[in-house]
Amino acid sequence: MATSNGVKKHLSIFLAFIVIFSLFLSGCGNQVPNYKVDLEIWGLFDDSDVFTKVIQEYKKRNSKVGTITYKKMSVDSYENDLRDALATGKGPDIFLIHHTWRTKHLDKLESAPSELMSSSGKAAAFITLRSIEDNFPDVVQKDLVKDSKVYALPLSVDSLALYYNKDLLNQAGISRPPKTWEEFDSAVQKITKVDSFGNITLSGAAMGASSDRPENPGGGKINRATDILTLLMMQAGAEMYDSARQTALFAEFPTSFSGNEKSPAQMALEYYTKFSNLNSSQYAWNAQMHNSIDAFIEGSAAMTINYSWLIPRIEDKAPKLNFGVAPVPQNKDESGRGINVDFANYWGMAVSKSKIMTTEDGKPAAATNEQRIAEAWRFLAYLTMGSDEIAPFLGAVSSESADYNPAAEYAEKQRKPAARRDLIEKQKDDLLLSPFAQGNLIARSWPEPDNLAVEKIFDEMIDDIVLRNEKSEDVIRQAQNSVNLLIKR
Repeated sequence: MATSNGVKKHLSIFLAFIVIFSLFLSGCGNQVPNYKVDLEIWGLFDDSDVFTKVIQEYKKRNSKVGTITYKKMSVDSYENDLRDALATGKGPDIFLIHHTWRTKHLDKLESAPSELMSSSGKAAAFITLRSIEDNFPDVVQKDLVKDSKVYALPLSVDSLALYYNKDLLNQAGISRPPKTWEEFDSAVQKITKVDSFGNITLSGAAMGASSDRPENPGGGKINRATDILTLLMMQAGAEMYDSARQTALFAEFPTSFSGNEKSPAQMALEYYTKFSNLNSSQYAWNAQMHNSIDAFIEGSAAMTINYSWLIPRIEDKAPKLNFGVAPVPQNKDESGRGINVDFANYWGMAVSKSKIMTTEDGKPAAATNEQRIAEAWRFLAYLTMGSDEIAPFLGAVSSESADYNPAAEYAEKQRKPAARRDLIEKQKDDLLLSPFAQGNLIARSWPEPDNLAVEKIFDEMIDDIVLRNEKSEDVIRQAQNSVNLLIKR
C-alpha cells in the first residue's frame, strides 16, 4: 500500500513538472510579453478626424496598444517645438519630418526594427530595404533610408507640376500644355501682353522672381521659386551634392560638361531669371505683379509651377477657373532625347529614439522604451505599407477590417498624390492628381543641410541676378560656399 502511494506521489510530481515545463516552453516560443503602450502622433496638415478610422481599425488588430492620440501642430513653430519636446523625453512617439531632415535630426530618430515579433510569436523580418524599393518611389529610399536602415515613411509624396489656364492657352492658339522648356518659351511669348507703358497686362507664366516667403509676401514673388530653380538645375545636369565628401557642388562642371562655357546650374539660373528680364523675348514677370498664386487664380498669369496642395486652394478661391494640370516641362531636345526629372518636396513619419516611459500617476510604465519603439513602428507600417507586409504582425480580424487600406483611403479622401507605387498606378486616371503622382516616379531631391536656410540662399541667388544685376557665375559660386558653411555647422 505504501508503495502504491509512493508511485502515485511521484507520478503527480512528474505530471506537474510536465505541465510547468510545457507552459515554460510555450512562453519561450511565443515570447509575447504582457504590456500596453499609448502612442502620441504629431502632424501638421491633417486634422485629427483624418486618422479616426485608422486608429479604430488598428486597435482591433493590436491589443498591445492603448490610446493613440493625434495632435495637429503649428507649422511656424513645429521644428523648435519638436526639438524641445524630444529633448525632455516627453515628445511624441511618431512625428512628421521633412524629407530633408534625416541627417539634421538623425540623433532623434529610431530606425525601423529589422525584425519584429509576428502574431504567431516568432521573430520575422519587418521593414526591409527590398520592401521599400518595391513599394515606394526611388526618392523615398534616397531621402529616408541610410545604411539600409529605414528612418521614416510617407503617406504622400508631392512633386512639381504645371498648372495652366485652359482658356488663355486656347485663346493663344496653343492646343496643349508645353511638354518641354522650348515649348514653354514659345507659349509664354505667345500669351504675354505688355502695354505701351511697359506694364505686363497678361503674363504667360509666373517665373523669374524669388520665393513668396511668409516674411516677404506679394511684390511679384513666385511661390516655391527655389524648388523650380533646383528642378531646372537638376534637369540641366547639375550634380547638387557629393555624398562621399558631404559637400555641395552644384556650381561645378560635371565631367559631361567639360568644354562648356557655363555650368548646368549657371544655365538654369539664367534661364529662370530671363522671364523677369525686360530685354528678354520671354519677359513675362515683374515686381508689379501679384504673387504667383494670386496671379494665376485671378487669371493674370496663364501658367505656374507648384505642388498638389494648390488644387483645393484654386477650387476654393476660383471655382469657375478653367484650369488643368500637366507634367512639369522637361529639358529635352527636338528629338526627345534626355531623361525626365521632377523635384520632390514631402514629409514622412518617423519614430522618436527615446522617451521617458511613465504612467499617468508618474510611476514607471509597464512597457519599456524598446517596446514603445516596436509598437510605434508597427502602427506606422500599418498606416503606410501594403497589407501583405504588415498582416503577419497583426492579430486576426474580420475580412472587412483585414481589407482596410489606410494609405489608399488617405490618398483618396485627402486628394493627395500617393506615396506607394500601387496607389500611384491607380491615380493615373485622375486628371488633376496624375501629373503629381507620376512625377513622384521620376522625382529627385538632395540632402539639404537646412531646407529653410538653403531656400534663403537660393532666393538670394535669384535676387542677385534680377535686382542687383550680378554675374550668374559669381552668384552660384557664392551660394555653393554658403551651403557648404551650413553643412559644416
